[in-house]
Amino acid sequence: MSACREIIRQKKKNLSICTFVGGIEVDMLVAANCVSEVRACFVGMEIFGMAPHYRKAAESGLIKVSEESEASIALGLKSSYLKVPFMPLKGMVGTDFPKVRKDIKQFEDPLGSGTQLMALPKIDLDVAILHVPFADESGNANITGAVWLDDDMAKTAKKTIITCEKLVETEDIRYLIGKAQLPMQTSNAVIKIPFGAHPTSCYDRYTFDALHIQEYIKMNFEEYKHKFIDVKSNAEYLDSAGGAEMILNILL
Repeated sequence: MSACREIIRQKKKNLSICTFVGGIEVDMLVAANCVSEVRACFVGMEIFGMAPHYRKAAESGLIKVSEESEASIALGLKSSYLKVPFMPLKGMVGTDFPKVRKDIKQFEDPLGSGTQLMALPKIDLDVAILHVPFADESGNANITGAVWLDDDMAKTAKKTIITCEKLVETEDIRYLIGKAQLPMQTSNAVIKIPFGAHPTSCYDRYTFDALHIQEYIKMNFEEYKHKFIDVKSNAEYLDSAGGAEMILNILL
């Protein structure tokens, strides 16, 4: 989230975003006119409803949406780091995906089993931005909970930027839960930014800020941007978002 706010402050444009499951971060980048394409299997505010700016942009054609499944993103990334043009998937055969995706193609198993498969193109990433609870200065990053596709994105992207809650010694990270799922070989930069995932969660440090997310949905985006994004520092952002009271409310 902190990186998304910085992207908006720097007025980056025409970005193509790939995310497994998108939420407020995608909605904010779309609202700020930073995005031209979104590749995701879901973008929404989960228990809070639709992602309003993303939905409006998708319905009006302001952004291109590449419809994905969890498997198509996972296999697209795997195809990239294996350096092959596509990966096969059986589960998409018989669905409506070919009607909305012109870059996938059904084919028969060339080895003679007669099985129908779908060829899914590789997904090449220029930059991966990943937030973790712990990292060291060398770029070894530790994720306490589920890793999902973070490690695949890290080793696929040309550059990987790690934002973290806390910097620890390399000797210490060896003994943390999960150790270092994102090794230094896949990292290009490390930034310490406490509560950098706010208003979303960072397991097992803090949960999501329901009050802030509801405020975001209700506010005009330009007003929200002026109050929470156009600030000079992360500390100023946290103060604007509720300061110590907010932090105490979300700590696990």
